[in-house]
Amino acid sequence: MKRTVTYVAGLLGAGLLFSGTASADRGPGWEFGADLIYQLSQDIDFKGGSSASIDDDFGLTINFGYRFSDKLELQFALDWNDVDYDATLITDPPVGAPGQIGVSGSYESFTPRVALHYNFMDGPLTPYVKAGIGWSFIDTNIPEGRPENVCWWDPWWGYICGNVQDTRSIDGFEYELGLGLRWDFGPGYSLRAGYEKHWLDLSEADGTPDVDQIRLGITYRY
Repeated sequence: MKRTVTYVAGLLGAGLLFSGTASADRGPGWEFGADLIYQLSQDIDFKGGSSASIDDDFGLTINFGYRFSDKLELQFALDWNDVDYDATLITDPPVGAPGQIGVSGSYESFTPRVALHYNFMDGPLTPYVKAGIGWSFIDTNIPEGRPENVCWWDPWWGYICGNVQDTRSIDGFEYELGLGLRWDFGPGYSLRAGYEKHWLDLSEADGTPDVDQIRLGITYRY
């Protein structure tokens, strides 16, 4: 988590330094920013009877985009989440009295995505809507396979050996809708506050899971 926050802060700082002279309006041009994500809890059912209860948790986004006009924008983004969960796994053959086991942990997800934003007003304060697509890569951190002793050269710590165990990873198509409020303030800065719903097309899920997110972001325009 600390390393990820450091990376995001570094990328945001680099974008701000690179951006040059700020533009006071929202005409055609580029922008760079970051969002804080608050993802709400959700229960997800999977084929075979397994299920997972996902906790409320925070995440981060880095994004950049191009404004075609005051109203239309194209945004590219990378979402990162590290979310706690409790899961019930159905075993085959049955293990335990009910044939199921409970596990707790956290999953980590990375989602590169692209979205179109439409601002309803030309002025500095405007409501907006957005629609986008992406691909989500999720590491459940559930062990898969036996632990193995592996050695490697680390650029900071030198030659290191330790136990490594493969974990279950899944990925799938993601699509989203959102709405919110944008405020352009100062010479080149913008704030966004919005609500979004994201759907995940996971092959092993029972139906199409969805999650609700509340976002607060800052953007630099140039």
